[in-house]
Amino acid sequence: MEQIDLTLAIVTYNNSSIIEDTVKSVVENIPTNYSYKLYIIDNDSIDNTLDLVRKNKGNIEIVELGVNKGFGYGHNAILDIINSKYHFIINPDIKIENSDQIKKIVEYLDNNQDVGMLSPLILSPDLSIQYLCKINPTVFDMLIRRISPNLFKQRQNKYVMKESGYNRIMRLDYATGSFMVFRTDIYKKLKGFDDAFFMYLEDADITRRVNQISKAIFYPEARVIHAWERSGHKSFKFARITVQSMIIYFNKWGWKLF
Repeated sequence: MEQIDLTLAIVTYNNSSIIEDTVKSVVENIPTNYSYKLYIIDNDSIDNTLDLVRKNKGNIEIVELGVNKGFGYGHNAILDIINSKYHFIINPDIKIENSDQIKKIVEYLDNNQDVGMLSPLILSPDLSIQYLCKINPTVFDMLIRRISPNLFKQRQNKYVMKESGYNRIMRLDYATGSFMVFRTDIYKKLKGFDDAFFMYLEDADITRRVNQISKAIFYPEARVIHAWERSGHKSFKFARITVQSMIIYFNKWGWKLF
């Protein structure tokens, strides 16, 4: 199978309210000189998400899993079939504004062979910065964020690297899973996400594993828009999933309390 320039993956689950705009913004803003394939991997949606996806033009392949085993499991479903130079992990609530953003990402990776994964600047729809770059989490950091954004404010600011200004290229311990770009050979070498995580912290885990064999970088010269629904703060179900992910993560990487 001939290698293409870009593969892109969106895992969906009942995303009918946002998916059409996301797919359109991705497909329309891939520079025309790059070959690509966009995979929509569906975790058994019961709404009309896939009907809306089918309305879009472009090199799109739908993968219907028929089960919902989480974010990482969904993304890993295409691990063996992607054959590209770079692989994009994209949330269903992401918008790409123009083709310059993808072009900047690709050119940076072309020019920096030691970088295995890149995270761009993530902005809210009002263009304010989302502070999603983090240092490796401790139990304390995760607990205070769950309780209140105003608790131990200085500590929370340090955790999300606010003092960096988010205006320079820097190494990352923990990149957000809402938009990640991998060198595909690195992604395959890592065997994708650890699908023991249903949701949450699989991005922290994979960033650490990237840094063991390559480099994870924050690259603010490129940007994407992220609607960002913090569901973990909204319901008991998502709170429970977060706690389960914390147990998996700290069992794997060591229980660092503070």
